[in-house]
Amino acid sequence: MKIGVFDSGIGGKLIAAKIKHELPDHKVVFRADPEYFPYGNKSPQIIQNRLAIFVKKFISLGCQIVVIACNSATTNALDELRQDFPNTIFVGIEPPIKPIARLSKTKKVAILGTQATIKSLRRIYLQERYAQKTEVFNAACIGLAELIEAHPHPNSDTKKILQTYLQKIVDQGVDVVGLACTHYPYLMKQMQNLYPYVTFYDPADAVVAQVKRLVNKYNG
Repeated sequence: MKIGVFDSGIGGKLIAAKIKHELPDHKVVFRADPEYFPYGNKSPQIIQNRLAIFVKKFISLGCQIVVIACNSATTNALDELRQDFPNTIFVGIEPPIKPIARLSKTKKVAILGTQATIKSLRRIYLQERYAQKTEVFNAACIGLAELIEAHPHPNSDTKKILQTYLQKIVDQGVDVVGLACTHYPYLMKQMQNLYPYVTFYDPADAVVAQVKRLVNKYNG
């Protein structure tokens, strides 16, 4: 099978690599959209239009499964893509509110994401459905994805932004933070070093597991 993986920038490369590791016999095609990066400050309509262009490219390359490895794209365009391309199997990545609500002992959790993800109707829906008994703090980390895109490693600038958003959250008693941007896992170690008593949850493994299930089902 051919599996297409899309992200606005380099974040999705981490997921593409994990999929290739778990499914070495299948071809993984990664595409990004540097011309329109970042998606976090784009309108839903712009995101939907850009995704349609890239999905058509994946289809022309013979991809049966397309992974939208971008929270901003998933939360603002996935439903429309499934309507417009019914013969393509889509896997998205979205704010991991359900798992972090289950993990939290203090019943106070946080989501770190872009403005587009935090403002999305999908994020609101997930919070209302899966965190009724949990207090959720939503932080749109303005500029963080852009810093990581330029230099995908921890540095003093990323530390400053992380502390700006995380310190207020941690002071409120949050014990689990969900990463709702595929760029942010590049800073996982920096987050853990800054706040060792907080659990940082990356939903990438769940996405890879879903792709594996679909591939096995398709081939079975």
